[in-house]
Amino acid sequence: MQLTARAAGSTSSARVVVSRAVASSDSFVPLRWLKNGHLQTLGAAAPLFTRVPEVPPAQRCAVPIAGGSLHGALWMHARRAPGVVVAHGIGGSGASPSIVRGALALFRAGYHVLCFDMRGAGESLEDVPSLYHAGLTADLDAALTWLASRPRVDTVCLVGFSGGGSMALKLAGEWGEAAPPHVRCVASVSAPLDYTLVAPWMEGRGRLPYRLHVLGGLADGAKKFAERHPSRARYKAREVKRLGSLRQYDDTVIVPMHGFASVEDYRAQASSGPWLPRVRVPSLLVHAEDDPMVPMRTLTPWLSAASPAVDVRLSRHGGHVGWLSGLDAQSWLGGWAVRQVLSHLRAHAPAREDAS
Repeated sequence: MQLTARAAGSTSSARVVVSRAVASSDSFVPLRWLKNGHLQTLGAAAPLFTRVPEVPPAQRCAVPIAGGSLHGALWMHARRAPGVVVAHGIGGSGASPSIVRGALALFRAGYHVLCFDMRGAGESLEDVPSLYHAGLTADLDAALTWLASRPRVDTVCLVGFSGGGSMALKLAGEWGEAAPPHVRCVASVSAPLDYTLVAPWMEGRGRLPYRLHVLGGLADGAKKFAERHPSRARYKAREVKRLGSLRQYDDTVIVPMHGFASVEDYRAQASSGPWLPRVRVPSLLVHAEDDPMVPMRTLTPWLSAASPAVDVRLSRHGGHVGWLSGLDAQSWLGGWAVRQVLSHLRAHAPAREDAS
């Protein structure tokens, strides 16, 4: 089937042909005054209008990786069920609102859920060999393997939000025909597929609040990492305070730490778009055409070449990891994108919602 996506900032339409794309009958209809992509993005990230539902107590856990371990929260049901690893975005952590929102919805739907902090984020700081970067998929792979080995976990799925969604799709492409047998499916929400386009876009004046948010999270982790592990950092903690752009962060922190040739080399290698033709595990890509952080024009070149295993679901409104249909707690928790993810998971790894 064919989908038409309007490129951000353009009066023309780009024709995107995507195999197995789904035109969901469950369309997203926001309140009239909530149609703006910025309001959708900010409202979901800081739901001040309603009380966020209480999150059940979680087990603190450590996922072993080469040279250290990642820390996170694990919600387990008392019976066997599929497990889901939830990956956070760039500059975020396992405590980010979008991650809490997704984890709670997944747990209520009957899935075991693991939310972990990537290297240098949240609690994953003391015993990690480096900071994470936008294309580091090995840790997601390790988290899936670890969760699959837990008692009462049947199979596992991977769900990523924003930058975590891009990592999830990249990992699916890296697996190709050799996806682990315990992995049933992958889902991404508001994923930036091409950092060579998205990163410069984020440096624009109109994206200042978003850039400051992302850069603030990255700089905080980088500073703390350098203070705790000075021998592992190729920069000084004091240098981080002077970083005023994402490019400066990449050039000062990521490129030398991970051995990339340049910022351009890093962003090209970290991008998931080139990997979409190789995806074989059932994968979902959910995106809003009015996403203010990841415009549609940065996705369309890659969607046209995506594998038939990639199921693309687009909405006109929704912002970046937003999709708020109202001002109540259920609208925040059970938004359109979350429903798309749950329908994808239920098709490939069904769980009983009456789990306790």
